[in-house]
Amino acid sequence: METIDSAKAARVWQKVQANIPQPNREQGLPELLTQQWNDAATYLRLSRLFQGRQNALLRRLFEEEQAQTACIKGIYTLLTGNRPKIAATPVPQEPPELILRKCYGREMRCLAQYEQRSSDPEYGPVFARLAVQKRDHCRMILELLGNMK
Repeated sequence: METIDSAKAARVWQKVQANIPQPNREQGLPELLTQQWNDAATYLRLSRLFQGRQNALLRRLFEEEQAQTACIKGIYTLLTGNRPKIAATPVPQEPPELILRKCYGREMRCLAQYEQRSSDPEYGPVFARLAVQKRDHCRMILELLGNMK
């Protein structure tokens, strides 16, 4: 019976793995970054229109969106070796209720992205934590909408 050369087997295995296409894990992250950045700007602008509890909720949303943006930027940088470029857009001049309704939809879409990415072998726990925050953001937006006069 032949013995297996472990060094040769390791080299062969390395070649096999190198030929397996790796998933494009950074795909979609620039769009998420832009969305996070724009949502943060939206919450900051809306916070200036309200007082009390509503202002506090919007400020919290703003701060957490900024922190989420930083996390995604960090992941993108580690995956690609490059700093991402964010294409900010101006906050629309619409009634606050309409803006919040649109924000809710974006938060739900972002939540779905984070939940999908929570199985990532390296960054899954981070995406899972971001998904928990997104669920809380949805709750806060509904609270804001429910308390509008």
